[in-house]
Amino acid sequence: MSGALSQATPVRALEEVACNLCGGTATAPFTRKDGMDVVRCTACGLVYVNPRARVSDLTEHYNSGESSRLEYYRDAEAADRRTFAEILAIATRLAPARGALLDVGPCAGTLLLQAREAGFGVQGIEINAGAARMCREELGLDVRAGVLEPDSYPPDTFDVVSMGDVIEHVPDPVATLRTVARILKPGGHVLISTPNVGSAAARMLQVKPEEHIYYFSAETLAASLRKAGLETVEMRTLDRYRNFTAMTHSTTCGTLFQTLGPVFRLARRVLGDVVLKLPLRENLLAVARKP
Repeated sequence: MSGALSQATPVRALEEVACNLCGGTATAPFTRKDGMDVVRCTACGLVYVNPRARVSDLTEHYNSGESSRLEYYRDAEAADRRTFAEILAIATRLAPARGALLDVGPCAGTLLLQAREAGFGVQGIEINAGAARMCREELGLDVRAGVLEPDSYPPDTFDVVSMGDVIEHVPDPVATLRTVARILKPGGHVLISTPNVGSAAARMLQVKPEEHIYYFSAETLAASLRKAGLETVEMRTLDRYRNFTAMTHSTTCGTLFQTLGPVFRLARRVLGDVVLKLPLRENLLAVARKP
């Protein structure tokens, strides 16, 4: 950990890991931020944090309010509904009969609500226990607390699995994708969005080593899907909608957005909750099929 951290900040043990995609251990420096190293595998090109926090510490991190705060996702609903509408348009095209949809990491439940409105039978699994409870108690959604494990759901259960801004957080992306392949029905699809390491905007805004522990390009994401037994049918960049109201909660750019909070609040009073979509090519959207 960086020596710049205050003495009151708990020091977390770090662990060395091999490349999740090819198993290699030879790496080249990619960047360093917040006292942590981000490296690139010299064999396959996957970018990841190494060394990184232990799995138990990652789970604690997402239940501590340090990141992925529920308040942010509630305030981001106006913007997220527009982003999710684009993603669900793909899901409804791929599953015209709708069927069963699982959202991995639903947080405030916005996508699940929209999917339910569109006619899907919806379930979710969310690492943040407080967010899962809110989805159940306030929104009436079937969301369990926890992480996606091989035995979380029976095989061949879902027509669609959505994973929005999740795969970059999980300790073993290929294993998670294998679980997705297991619980999808034959011919079912998974839709994945994640920061695009090939984008300058993502490299500037989305390198957060405490929470984003993997950074995918189109090539490494497709290779991970293939290794998990899934067939990529579409891979493209995705620009998300953003709104001023949510920006004051964002962990992006350190405390910059918090500092600009008064400006955002003034803009909201004058202009309303402005929703923007900037052409930054910041995210990837992958659609893959279970054979």
